[in-house]
Amino acid sequence: MKSKSTKTTAENLEDRFDRGEDVTDYFDFSRPVVWGGARSGAGRKKLGKVRKQVMLSAAVAQRIGRIAARKKMTFSAAVEAACATLR
Repeated sequence: MKSKSTKTTAENLEDRFDRGEDVTDYFDFSRPVVWGGARSGAGRKKLGKVRKQVMLSAAVAQRIGRIAARKKMTFSAAVEAACATLR
């Protein structure tokens, strides 16, 4: 009588699992594979600033925008510079 040897493939392993058979012998649980995650030092560097929302009239926002464009700076930098002069 011939012995029928069937290789374990992803398809028949899935079939065995679906039938309720124990397939844990085919896996090594001593070293789980973990993908991704945050790496030390990855991402943008902190600017040391705090995000705040303020309500401005349209006229004031346009004026700050024009000043920022003229001085080639961001809107936030223009507001920060204006606040620094208030000291």
